[in-house]
Amino acid sequence: MPISVGDAVRAALALLEADGLDKLTVRRVATELGVKAPALYWHFTNKRALLDHMADAIVAPVIAQLPAPGTPWLKWLEDAGFALRAALLSHRDGPRVALGADLRVARALGEFAERTVEVLHRAGFPLADATRAAGVLVHFILGRAVEEQTMPDRSDEVAVISTIPFPLMARGMRERHAAGTTAADNFRYALGILLAGLNATRPT
Repeated sequence: MPISVGDAVRAALALLEADGLDKLTVRRVATELGVKAPALYWHFTNKRALLDHMADAIVAPVIAQLPAPGTPWLKWLEDAGFALRAALLSHRDGPRVALGADLRVARALGEFAERTVEVLHRAGFPLADATRAAGVLVHFILGRAVEEQTMPDRSDEVAVISTIPFPLMARGMRERHAAGTTAADNFRYALGILLAGLNATRPT
């Protein structure tokens, strides 16, 4: 029986969770499905093509969670940003899978960007600027999510902070830790800076 793209993506996501992105190959996915690698090269010419389809599957649930069209634009961007972050972080190495994705294949990520452009354009940004701003938002979330997945566990945070040779940064991080600041809090703060910048540059 021929292997479908969906079958391969599901197997690839399972391997991703088990062993991480660096050990994922088209050949390993083929072995998992009990076929030879050429059977999958019909669908995926290389690993990047496989990752594009995986990124589409990872981000697809976000589209149904996007705020209603009438939501105030800054609130829409904040809620959408949190939804995309959550989807990426729900998979081991999920943000890295989506980095550099071809939006013609990773259609869900492209749809997220398209909806963001629409919201920004309706808020008053010229269409060209709306596409730039949407790119800034998506790239920020992807990069931030990659960083979050490489950070030490909170249980090790105090030990890590104690080794930082920069006194002001270490002091500030200790204060945040003592206040119980979470990764979501840090993301909200950073996203708020980005949104404040967009609001300040919005044409009036």
